[in-house]
Amino acid sequence: MRQNSSRKISPWPRALISSLVLLSGCGLLLGACGDERARPPQAALVVQVVDGDTLMLAGGIKVRVLGIDAPEMEQEGRPADFLAHKAKATLAELTLSRTVSLSYDRRRYDHYGRLLAYLHLPDQTLVNAELVRLGMARVYFIAPNLRYQKDLLAAQQEAIEAQRGIWQQLPKQDEPFYLGNRQSLRLHRPKCPLAAPMAKANQVRFTSLKPAYLQGYSPCRSCKP
Repeated sequence: MRQNSSRKISPWPRALISSLVLLSGCGLLLGACGDERARPPQAALVVQVVDGDTLMLAGGIKVRVLGIDAPEMEQEGRPADFLAHKAKATLAELTLSRTVSLSYDRRRYDHYGRLLAYLHLPDQTLVNAELVRLGMARVYFIAPNLRYQKDLLAAQQEAIEAQRGIWQQLPKQDEPFYLGNRQSLRLHRPKCPLAAPMAKANQVRFTSLKPAYLQGYSPCRSCKP
């Protein structure tokens, strides 16, 4: 009796099949996450305010309010900055438990994974600019996200001249001059290491702090002028 010479192909081991299914599922999940990051919400409910420039949306999305920098809350034994709690309360008053519209700039996420957004109330108030106008935050521009630069700078100029919030007193001037970087709009002390590599073409010398803030320069977070 003639035997069949064809070889029977063994089925894949169950463990291998399970692994492939798992990897496929992970790929689908990662693809969905990628789609979510590519298409952030156009409107959402604010469920928590973290500090004066950070909040949480329904669904667990953390948002960094774009173009501004509010006073820092206390952390790691360091006391809160002047008006930090007031700034947080103001952002909560404007947005907490409300549905806000969100718009975006060229870069949508920072290196912490936070969504960078402009927040709009139903009456078209730009929350970012309102916080600056009330003196609860200062402008903090980072290219290429400069969509509302003029609006935010106008709000800061108004707050400075009216001496609102953090501008009740200008920071103490304790250097003979300060160096501004035209490109980054950062303000440095003369001996700040971060100012050393600055190209001379980008240097602006300020003998007073107020003109620098009126022009939209922000204090370097290292030397803190």
